[in-house]
Amino acid sequence: MSRPANALRSVAFRSGWGATAALVATGILPAFAAGPGGRPAIRPAAVAAAAAVSQEAISDGWPGGPETAAAALRAGRYEEAENAYRRALHRPGARRGLAETLRLTGRYREALEVLESGAATAGNLLDRARLHREIGEDRPARALLVRLLGPDAEPAAPPDEAAPTGGAAPSFEAPSTAEAAPDSTSEAVESGDRGLVLRAEVLLADLELAAGERERALARLDGVVARYNAASPGAFDAWALTAVGVAATRLGFESSGLYRDALRVFDEAAALDPGDPAPHLAAGDLLARKFNGADAARSFGAVLERNPRHPEALLGLARVARLGGGGGHSDRGESPLQRALEVNQHHPGAVALHLRELLEAERLPEAREAARAALAGLPEAPELLAALGAVQFLDDDPALEETESRFRAARPGDPRFDVGLAEAAERQRRYRLAAERARAAAAARPDSAAASRLLGMNLLRLGAVAEGREVLEDAFRRDPFDALVKNTLDLLDELEGFEVVAAPPLELVLPAAEAALLAPYAAAIAREALDEFRARYRFVPEGTVRIEMYDRSADFSVRTVGLTGIGAHGVCFGETLALESPSARPAGRYHWAATLWHELAHTATMGLTANRVPRWFTEGLSVWEERRRFGDGVNLPFLAALRDGRLLPVSRLNDGFTRPSWPGQVAVSYYHASLVVAYLEAEHGFPAVGALLEAFGAGASTPEAITEVLGIAPEELDAAVNADLERRFGDAARGLVAAESGEGAATKAGSGDGGPAPEPVEALVAAADRAPQNFALQLRAGAALFEAERDEEAAERFRRVAALVPEYGGANGPHRFLALIHERAGRPAAAAAALARHLARAPAAYRDWLLLAELRGAAADAAGAAEALGSALLAYPFHAEPHRQLAEHAATLGDLPLEIRERRAALAAGPRGRAEALYRLADALHRAGDAPAARRRVLEALEIAPTYDEALRLLLDLQG
Repeated sequence: MSRPANALRSVAFRSGWGATAALVATGILPAFAAGPGGRPAIRPAAVAAAAAVSQEAISDGWPGGPETAAAALRAGRYEEAENAYRRALHRPGARRGLAETLRLTGRYREALEVLESGAATAGNLLDRARLHREIGEDRPARALLVRLLGPDAEPAAPPDEAAPTGGAAPSFEAPSTAEAAPDSTSEAVESGDRGLVLRAEVLLADLELAAGERERALARLDGVVARYNAASPGAFDAWALTAVGVAATRLGFESSGLYRDALRVFDEAAALDPGDPAPHLAAGDLLARKFNGADAARSFGAVLERNPRHPEALLGLARVARLGGGGGHSDRGESPLQRALEVNQHHPGAVALHLRELLEAERLPEAREAARAALAGLPEAPELLAALGAVQFLDDDPALEETESRFRAARPGDPRFDVGLAEAAERQRRYRLAAERARAAAAARPDSAAASRLLGMNLLRLGAVAEGREVLEDAFRRDPFDALVKNTLDLLDELEGFEVVAAPPLELVLPAAEAALLAPYAAAIAREALDEFRARYRFVPEGTVRIEMYDRSADFSVRTVGLTGIGAHGVCFGETLALESPSARPAGRYHWAATLWHELAHTATMGLTANRVPRWFTEGLSVWEERRRFGDGVNLPFLAALRDGRLLPVSRLNDGFTRPSWPGQVAVSYYHASLVVAYLEAEHGFPAVGALLEAFGAGASTPEAITEVLGIAPEELDAAVNADLERRFGDAARGLVAAESGEGAATKAGSGDGGPAPEPVEALVAAADRAPQNFALQLRAGAALFEAERDEEAAERFRRVAALVPEYGGANGPHRFLALIHERAGRPAAAAAALARHLARAPAAYRDWLLLAELRGAAADAAGAAEALGSALLAYPFHAEPHRQLAEHAATLGDLPLEIRERRAALAAGPRGRAEALYRLADALHRAGDAPAARRRVLEALEIAPTYDEALRLLLDLQG
């Protein structure tokens, strides 16, 4: 199906205060007209020129000075607000203001007691209903809303009012002696407080949706929108507008234009009452659900500008940070989630997100205890029940059935339980389980965007592309503003132009223009890897291994997470892999074959453990296998982390991947994990590595597996690994000063990349002499001496660096400079030897491989030159000349299959002399005895150059 071109990738639509008109003008948001699906569009309303007085009940009857309780509450000075409200509970609005203060700081029961001891006004009933709903007590919340809205709000037979499972509901039927039971609806309408009534209607509709009363809820929400459309311009205050906007978001799945309308209404509400956080929070939530992280972060930021301690805005920002759209850590190093929990340690959404992070870090025991503790205080909170269910789901805990029954008893139409389990399984790379739970959620609530998205994406990860696409197409028809779904469908459209190459047990999905050249290399490397892992791990894939390669980084990123900007090169979903094609990155910046090898190692370790292997162990194994096959060296960020004591213990190494606390920690954790695996193999033998995989497959945690397999405590392993790292890298790490500038200067020198003006040579030499153990300074001094052509002095510095850090793998490491010095001095054999040492630590250095091939070829070392060219092509295969050279060396060595492969590759790469390339291939095919193929190729050459003598002679030979 066609999709609107203006739904830009990763920017489905945006919000901003006063931005709506500009978006309409640019075509990003069409004008607001009646939407499809039978749902009414929301007509624009005139926004007051000056901000109206807030209708927020917490400020009723209070003067507007900066020291009022309401001002303190809105600024996040909760203790001050609480004290002021308690001193004046006799004043209008004080009781509700105190309850809101207690709610925001997590004292839900106390807030309910404060409200229940006051008069049962319409506002009081609404606030109590909101509190009950927030902590999962849907039945009392519903009863209060029916009482507020009148007898017509409910069916003739109201729901059972029995106390919810897990805790007695507070009394709400009998008012206190101070209460009267007014005709609440008429009282609220007569007072002009439409916002209160509309908020009650929307809240009741949410409860009806959760209870499975879909048609009744939709009719109620339609009524809210219709009431707004029938009112005169300017008749709705900020409260009412926010309620209308929320109603529109609930209806958007049937009429997607209502999502746009909702954003505009939230803008109007914010303009009427700039201090009210509600419209900003609602807009941020909507934008985040559409994966527009940047604008969602701005919406939450608008609340935090006035109240840096608002727990719901902080939680929103934490969720956005997980989308890659902003958030992150504060200057104090705290995440928005940590700050939210500091304000409200019982907030169900914040606690649930914290539990989810613990699960992602694979800290199951800690997550289990935290979930039980949270539910002890709020036994019916749906987010917490879903979080506990996710813990039990991943822990194979039979108590999951009881938790699920508790959740569904009160809210059979709520998909959050299944969605939560599907998301937890997805984060643990258990995609089949994720798809099963997402399918259950989608069956129960077809309008759940999260359920449809999860089902479609996980079907794609399992290789069920046709079914996954069908699910996502349906999701897109309901909501064309979901950036993740839209991007993924666009990618699937592009995949239709890719070429599928069957190479059992592989299926290669490659860009059509690259398939002829790339397929033989990808198939060869993949088969070599699978053979290696069959021998080392006794792993054999159950089915066909599907390998997708993308010639654009953005497309690969969308295939991985649905959004651009992931920053990785490859991903493994089990027996479906996706990675960037070599053409997606500049030559020398990316080693595609190593990435493919790395991801296939994941296929093995995930397959052997039913995807239960911890993140740190599977990544460590993959990097270690990659390094064993292609080589690699230590880098400066790792040494700096070792120096600064920032490496995590093995038992918490997962945190470095899932909960990084400083920039660059993820990349450092990859290398660190590989060193742990290398240590385990060296000290305990490879059978111990296999035994650890078996333990993880049986459900053991990292500490349990270490104790069970190695027979030592996790702390003993930490100490042993740290001692090994100290032995290998301790001196280099301590001698490292200004790591980033050291590597940067070394990289610039001798590379022709320009950069800042170099420091004076003598000053660098003097600084290096004063710090002989600082290898970064030695490297910088050597680079400066090399540029000044003071080669003997430079060589001394580089030999010193190589002795200080033998495993250093920088792009311009000391061995590379030594090779260039030897070449400049006319010592090709010494240059080749030094360059080979460099490339063992920097295998992606494509041009250095070509130089090594040239040096070996000049020394008549055809085998060595062929080896270097083959390694160059595993780093970047799209230049024709290296293929031609390798074919020539293969001919010299008598390796006819290699020669034919390279003649074909040179032709596919688009050589300058196509006729000659065709002739050379035809000649090789003729020598291999394939006369028909040789004849076809020589005729192609003669079509280009009819008088090509050698080709004519070959054709005569073939005809004879």
